[in-house]
Amino acid sequence: MYELINHFLEEIWGSAMSRAAISAISYASSALIVFILCIFVDRITKGIIIRNVKRIVDKSKNTLDEVFYEKRVFHSLGHIAPGLVVYVFSNSFGDLHDIVKKLAFSYIVAIVLVSIFRSIDAIVAIYNRFDIAKGRPIKGVMQIVKIVVAVLGIGVIFVIFIGSTVATVLLGSIGGLSAVVLLIFRDSILGFVAGLQLSAGELLSIGDWLEMPKYGADGEVTDISLTKITVRNWDKTYTNIPAYRFLEDSFKNWKGMTQAGGRRIKRSLNIDLGTIGFVTEEEMKKLAGEGFIDEVQCEGKHTNVGLFRKYVEDYLRKNPNIYSEDFTLMVRQLPAGEHGLPLEIYCFVNDTAWVNYEGIQADIFDHIIATVPEFGLRIYQNPSGNDIKSMKVESA
Repeated sequence: MYELINHFLEEIWGSAMSRAAISAISYASSALIVFILCIFVDRITKGIIIRNVKRIVDKSKNTLDEVFYEKRVFHSLGHIAPGLVVYVFSNSFGDLHDIVKKLAFSYIVAIVLVSIFRSIDAIVAIYNRFDIAKGRPIKGVMQIVKIVVAVLGIGVIFVIFIGSTVATVLLGSIGGLSAVVLLIFRDSILGFVAGLQLSAGELLSIGDWLEMPKYGADGEVTDISLTKITVRNWDKTYTNIPAYRFLEDSFKNWKGMTQAGGRRIKRSLNIDLGTIGFVTEEEMKKLAGEGFIDEVQCEGKHTNVGLFRKYVEDYLRKNPNIYSEDFTLMVRQLPAGEHGLPLEIYCFVNDTAWVNYEGIQADIFDHIIATVPEFGLRIYQNPSGNDIKSMKVESA
């Protein structure tokens, strides 16, 4: 094209203009024609090909192709056409055809890299639709694939511009730069290793409830990538933790609780030691009449705290929100101390949802606390201002 335009201009203005001027006009004209052709091809690609692809995707019953369209894979592939035009017509630029051809080919390689990256993102999005993605996320692995593809793509462009011989010499010296490479990609390499171990051992999955106090993390895992784990805390803040830290520091994963379907209650009530004693026959009959104990328990000599402990255990076993089988259920005494005798309630709620669990736990302890005085017991608590004020009034 350059030769044709240059010959045409020399025929017309050869006597009026210098060869340098005609050559410059020929270069500019060639570039302008190629540029207009690139715009034309780009319009055709976007206006016809992409539109038809969108029509095919809309009519298709398969939803997977929609993901590739949403990730703009086809759009990026459409940008290859202008690069091909420049590459094909690179001879139109005369002495500059070699550098133009290299730039056009590099542009095509870059567009292919972008298309591969978007295709990888589409594959990850499709994979995340399946249940297995929560237990075995592939985002970190795909990020490694992106890095490998990017290195290969940059290597191809490198070879295009400097030649294969020089590139071979330079690549041979990479061994000496390995320490620098390891330093630059330290987090990525450690994160990749950590991700493999976490996935292989099923130690962490998306959606797990994670506690890692060292980093202030207490919430749901929302993302597992090559270099970091993202946790959405219960206060709606986000915490990003380097992936390799999960192999160095301890953390608590509540996945087992969710899978088992039972959430533990482990809470104590302190009984005032001064109110513990044997129950008289009259008190026994009163408790039996009000349904707190049965007739069998009326036989023999019992303490009020012993009867109360058995009552609470029976109450928990009859509660429809508490697991009475397959899970531990007990009401036990802990060592008595300066704050009285601790009675610990240890059981499992059959609803692991946080709000529901807290409601069930509150109802249980509301009932237990209200029942304590019926057995002649009193919950220990430190004296308040009103208690001290009442003592002064009585002493006066």
